[in-house]
Amino acid sequence: MLTLRIKSGEYLTIGEDIAIQVFKKSGDSFLVAVKAPKDVPILRGEVLERTGQRPEGLREKRTKAPSEKRRDAKRLEELHK
Repeated sequence: MLTLRIKSGEYLTIGEDIAIQVFKKSGDSFLVAVKAPKDVPILRGEVLERTGQRPEGLREKRTKAPSEKRRDAKRLEELHK
């Protein structure tokens, strides 16, 4: 796994078609902008992990607060309506 340290507003590219830009928001929050072809699926990690999948080689994630878990579950339900 490649690990990069970038500053707010900087971006990285993956191949020729994908660009990811990161912005510091507040506290430990970040905004992530992803430019990719429409046929490339983009999922938050916790959504992918609900299917029992997790890419190998990733660092351990932080634990979510119960309120974050409820919010994410509600959002997922809304997507499936």
